[in-house]
Amino acid sequence: MDNVKNDELKSKLALLFKDERLKKLIIILGIGGIVLLFLSTFFTCDSGSSETGDAAKLGSVENLEGYKEQIESSLCEVISKIDGAGKTEIFLTLENGSEKVYALNNKASSSDNDDSADESSEAQYFTVRASDGSEQGLLLKILEPQVRGVVVVCQGGGDSIIRERVLEAVTKALDISSAKVCVTKLSQQTEE
Repeated sequence: MDNVKNDELKSKLALLFKDERLKKLIIILGIGGIVLLFLSTFFTCDSGSSETGDAAKLGSVENLEGYKEQIESSLCEVISKIDGAGKTEIFLTLENGSEKVYALNNKASSSDNDDSADESSEAQYFTVRASDGSEQGLLLKILEPQVRGVVVVCQGGGDSIIRERVLEAVTKALDISSAKVCVTKLSQQTEE
């Protein structure tokens, strides 16, 4: 049964390869595929780096400043849309830089002697070997920098209702306590 199917397949393939145009098309497609494979070695994507995307950029001071500015501008945009808040300026301080959390393998051992019990533990990082042979720790996640405080200066900051709305928006957006937020009125000199 299998021999019959194989013979039919061979005869159909033989008929296809007798056509000169089809042979040329197959050869051209084969050469095109080889060329594409060759070109792909020159144009490599850098997405396979040791850390991913924007999270990797948070480690440096200059990009930490960019992170801070991004939060400030997002907050400013949202708060200025609150009814009565008006023109808004925001100053944000961060507790520290980003924190990288690596995978750990904790080994604990204990031994009982007649007089005392000895316990010891050993922590060892999991490592990953890259294609170039280098080893790096297995990065689980990158924790965002903690917000130390926020100062919101807006035109409506003198009104207690608007101040409360702004305070609630900031505390909810950043998941921080109200003790870390100051909302005040924009001075007349800066309004102009």
